[in-house]
Amino acid sequence: MLKYADVEDQYKCNSSLKKADVLSLLEWTCMQPHLPKLSELEAALFLHSCYGSNQAAKECIDNHYTCRTHCPEFFANCNPESREIQAILDAVSICVLPKTTPKNEIIFYARLNNTNPDFYNFNAAIKVFDMIASLQLHEFGCYDGHVIIVDVEGTTLMHILKTGVISVKKYLYYLQDALPFRLKGFHYVNGVSFMDKILGLVKPFMKKELQEQLYVHYGSNETIFKHIPKDCLPKECGGDGGPLADIFANQRKRLESNTAFFSSEEKKRVDESQRPGKPKNAGDLFGVEGTFKKLDID
Repeated sequence: MLKYADVEDQYKCNSSLKKADVLSLLEWTCMQPHLPKLSELEAALFLHSCYGSNQAAKECIDNHYTCRTHCPEFFANCNPESREIQAILDAVSICVLPKTTPKNEIIFYARLNNTNPDFYNFNAAIKVFDMIASLQLHEFGCYDGHVIIVDVEGTTLMHILKTGVISVKKYLYYLQDALPFRLKGFHYVNGVSFMDKILGLVKPFMKKELQEQLYVHYGSNETIFKHIPKDCLPKECGGDGGPLADIFANQRKRLESNTAFFSSEEKKRVDESQRPGKPKNAGDLFGVEGTFKKLDID
């Protein structure tokens, strides 16, 4: 059973996080008939991620649970023992690295295990990323930042063609506007020759702030050490933090031992019939899907 982070410890470790402010935010959620019931820890996570802004935290909470309701491809059927999730865990390593940065930033790392694009499923990979992020947030609480590293070694153009543009758009909206993250960096390591195609897929949906935190590292990846110390990183990108396979094996065990947690999280959805004002749908969040049908890689 998951041991949740102690919310009182969150106040002690984060002097800018005030219990009165968190309880005020929690009270607001209770008065929103369309929102699920949140814990004090969850309210604290959202408020901390929004640097204490009550209004920003309210928007993030609403976006978070609205996305989780209207994007079943990412947030439904999250049983880690299911065939879909077991298949993507075989194909892709997605994990939290053991060491935080000196700035107290959590590092998420993703890399293909199996480079055959037939086994690649972007939506399932995002589902696993969110499961890992949710587990990390609830178990360890607030951190000063979150860094995402995508290792593209072994990636082919076929992987890019299998990555739906609409799915990328939805994911980047969720990442930037709906996750209780303080996103401090987005890095591609072991850069491939067609990085322009990958960047062409993601950059149109990145806000200016995230584009300014976007970095691509080639060859020996020496440039990433300007941002993240070598001892925080796995050997696959030139770090001293050991092989990713060992780190991922531990992460996979954590996922597979918390089926009850993920079952509980899946129930946290908005009830659009109870939303004050006009109910929302996927189009309200992401716009007209027909606008982005195909990625041109010529």
